[in-house]
Amino acid sequence: MAARREPVRDTARDIIMNTQPSGRGPRRPRDGYASLPVSRRNSGNAQNRQIAELQSQVDQLRRQQSDLLGANEASRRQNEAITNRVQRQVGYLSNGATNRDMDEIRRALSAMENRMLLFGQELSSMKGAVDRHTNDLITINNDVKSRPLADQARIASNAQQIDSRLRDLHNQLLGVRRNVENEVSERVRANQTQQETINRLQEYIRQQEASKNDLLANVTRRSDLDKAKLDEETRRLNDRIQLITTEVSRNLNDREQRLRDDLLQKYNGVQMSVKSQFDARLERENELQRALEDRLRSQNQQIDQNKNQIQQQKQKNKERFQKVNNALATLEKYFDAGNKKIDKLMNSEIQARRVHENNLLGKVSNMEEKVNTYLNSLSSAVDEVRAGNENAKVPNIDIEALRREMEAISADKSKLSMEGLLKLEEKMSRIQHSLNRDKRELQNKVLDGNDARQNKVKSQMAKLDELLDDVERTQDRVRDKVERQIPRDLNELSAKVDNLKQQMTRRIDHEEEERYLAIKELQDAYGRMAVRNRASQRDGTGNVSSSALKRDIDECKVAIQKLAESVTTVKNVLDRRILEEIRKRESDVETLTARCDALAQQVAQRAG
Repeated sequence: MAARREPVRDTARDIIMNTQPSGRGPRRPRDGYASLPVSRRNSGNAQNRQIAELQSQVDQLRRQQSDLLGANEASRRQNEAITNRVQRQVGYLSNGATNRDMDEIRRALSAMENRMLLFGQELSSMKGAVDRHTNDLITINNDVKSRPLADQARIASNAQQIDSRLRDLHNQLLGVRRNVENEVSERVRANQTQQETINRLQEYIRQQEASKNDLLANVTRRSDLDKAKLDEETRRLNDRIQLITTEVSRNLNDREQRLRDDLLQKYNGVQMSVKSQFDARLERENELQRALEDRLRSQNQQIDQNKNQIQQQKQKNKERFQKVNNALATLEKYFDAGNKKIDKLMNSEIQARRVHENNLLGKVSNMEEKVNTYLNSLSSAVDEVRAGNENAKVPNIDIEALRREMEAISADKSKLSMEGLLKLEEKMSRIQHSLNRDKRELQNKVLDGNDARQNKVKSQMAKLDELLDDVERTQDRVRDKVERQIPRDLNELSAKVDNLKQQMTRRIDHEEEERYLAIKELQDAYGRMAVRNRASQRDGTGNVSSSALKRDIDECKVAIQKLAESVTTVKNVLDRRILEEIRKRESDVETLTARCDALAQQVAQRAG
């Protein structure tokens, strides 16, 4: 029995059909492979055949892709239809379905949507891979067409690449097929689950319908029984209501008749009582009218008396205001006259002090000139003696006259101003400083000469020492006078200012107290008049003179206000003048104090 020959292996068909390799493989020749020269024409035909086969495979892959896309679209539409149906069932069963069933349906829908998304992603990836392989095949085809005379090695490598890519494509198709089968099985299971859920919901709905029908039947049966009972009860109640209505009507009629009789009796009694009260009230009103007329006459008389009193009080207030104004005018004139008198006395005193100060300062200046002339002459004589002039004339000075003059200046009892005292002390300090300086110079000059020459000026140096001692004593007296008089003047000035301020304060307080008492009396009179006016208004006895009374009261108020303003103005003016005078005196004191300090510093420097 001859052996059955196996068909030749077709790799492309096995890949497309997704089957195992079929047929037998190529038989290895016994003597090896013969390498014959391949003609250009045969190689070109072989390449064309391979390209055609590849194109047919690509077309077949594209058809399979389109079939898969169609199946996916149909599955998606079926899934949407199932989803819509489930949603309609859910909407129909929304009133009776449980939350657990709704959650199961929602989970099933979400799982189905997730699987659809995954399937769409896998199809997209497969489509990309098919497009990529198609582009590679087209590129290879173009390369083959552009180079028809390629060698066998390149053709073999291209064939191997094509085989490898076909195997990759076959593996991808197998994966897609498995994914499609898994998706189909999952969708079948999901459909079964949904169908079971729908069946369970339908069963639940049938149970609910049955229970509802039973409930309606029970309600209908009970309503029929209740209707019969209700008719019987209604009839019994109507009879009872009729009896009650008849009884109530009879009772109401009896009671109404009794009430009518009672009201008639009470009305007659009330009418008689009202008539008696009306008569008594009429008599009371007549008595009140007579009493009111008597009271009105007495009130009119009282008002006339009050009016006369107000006129008298008004006249007194006017006279008092006139006196107050006259007193204020007199006080202002007194203040002006006092200020003028004080200014005149101060000016005359200041003028006299200035004349006396100028005389004293003139005496001091004259004495300073004499001393300077003597010192200059003595210095010239010393210079001549030092130069060898034996006939040098030594000047003389009347020390006793200078001493008497300085004692008269220091013993002057007239009161000087602080400025004059300071100037006098300054001049005396300048004279003493000049004498000390000239004395030192003369002593130095005398020490440089011989003994014979020194004897000529010793007597003059002794006189100069005496004069210097007299100047120092005079300066000490003047300084003591300055130290005693300036604080005393300051204290006197402060005491005068305080005394003047106290006098003005006492006068102002006295005037203010008098004005306050006058205002208090006016306020009391006004209060009494206001009380009387309110009492007359309550009694209804006000007359036409109330407007005049109000006008007089307003005039009194205005006069009181003007008086208070005038007193306040006078007080403010006086306070302002006193403060200005105090500031002026304080500024003068500060200026003199500063000059005293400066002079004391100068004296200390010169003494040092």
